[in-house]
Amino acid sequence: MEAEIKDPLYGRPWKNIARFDTFEKADKARKKHLKEKNQQAKVKKLRGSYVVKARSTIVEARRNKSKRKNKNFYKKNEKFDELSHNRKENINKPPTNYGKR
Repeated sequence: MEAEIKDPLYGRPWKNIARFDTFEKADKARKKHLKEKNQQAKVKKLRGSYVVKARSTIVEARRNKSKRKNKNFYKKNEKFDELSHNRKENINKPPTNYGKR
């Protein structure tokens, strides 16, 4: 059985804020960033340097996109039907201006 994920921030992206050579400098930057409201920060070791990453704790409501574009998607466009009907009629008629300019 898989445990259900209840943390709303799970899977949210982290942004790289700064890169440092030592953990102490990176930790100072992380603590400075944590003083801001609604922020999370962490230090990660990458390729011999330390990266400070941060993200917002505010969870925005996700929009549910409907599968149909809009409720009028399947309605016929009367103006379009009228134009296409006129074109079909004109295709069947021979041109009436032979030799006239």
